[in-house]
Amino acid sequence: MIWLKITMAAVMSGALFAAIDYVLPPRPPQPFTVELSDWPGDQVFALIEPLGLAPPVRLLHLDIRRAPAGKDAVEAFRAGRADAALVGLERLPELLSDEVRLIYVYDEVVGGGALVAAPGVMRAADLGSRPIGVSFGGGDPLVRALLGRAGFEPGRVGLTPLAPEAAEAELRAGRIGAAALLSPSRAKSVQDKLGSVLLASTQDIAGLSTHALVVREGGIADRREQIVAVLRALSQTARTCRGAMERCLELMASASGWPAAEWRRDLETVRLLDAGEAHALLDGGNAAPLARRLASLPAAANAPAPPAMEWLDPSLAEEAARP
Repeated sequence: MIWLKITMAAVMSGALFAAIDYVLPPRPPQPFTVELSDWPGDQVFALIEPLGLAPPVRLLHLDIRRAPAGKDAVEAFRAGRADAALVGLERLPELLSDEVRLIYVYDEVVGGGALVAAPGVMRAADLGSRPIGVSFGGGDPLVRALLGRAGFEPGRVGLTPLAPEAAEAELRAGRIGAAALLSPSRAKSVQDKLGSVLLASTQDIAGLSTHALVVREGGIADRREQIVAVLRALSQTARTCRGAMERCLELMASASGWPAAEWRRDLETVRLLDAGEAHALLDGGNAAPLARRLASLPAAANAPAPPAMEWLDPSLAEEAARP
């Protein structure tokens, strides 16, 4: 008799839980948090939802956050406050000890911006003690690449925040020795008005990839479906904005309060990549162009230095590229 009661109780309990599952909606997945830097190009990532390209909430609740002004996404990622982060490629060596995996190449330089010198500055040696003005985080890989091309050591030269519209006056007054301007039209205008030289141009580093999306190696297995959904949405956003840039600029202007023209100046020096293009940069093992570049980066102190392809996962980008 006791076994009959136990059996009936188990059946009734199972029926109760089944009824609860039927009545209550399924629990949404845990948010997938992506941290952006303050690099203007990263803000295109935040258009995924306004463009209607975000995955269904039942699959993924996407939580996109922006780092404070002058900061990047590395700190939040290392502290565990983000599942993924858009970071400059030069920061990857700092993340090796965190077993980070690069899963998407976000952009590439197409040229147009420049490092504009103050009057009388013809080369790096003429800069003296004057700083270089930059319109956003000086650790950004695009600025670092410009400095290196001009003969400066990025970690040693003094950098100071600079509002792009103030570049001409600051250079003319000699308060800065050069200005990193990523707007082709602004750089050309300042150069012509001052009669100064270009110490370096982004045209000299065209094709350089600067930012990438990273996740932790240990988080891929449990959140693979969500990661692929993010990559699909990011790829679709890149293709949408390349084909309908005016719409994207309007959305960015509305969200930020900055004029669309300012966003255009910031974005016209880079090309956003879709999943197929990102995969092409990762294809080919250690011989892939991006793998060779990553392998050449100096490792951070006390960080392991594995072969570059241990950081990459072409399969995710390839899967995201499928229709």
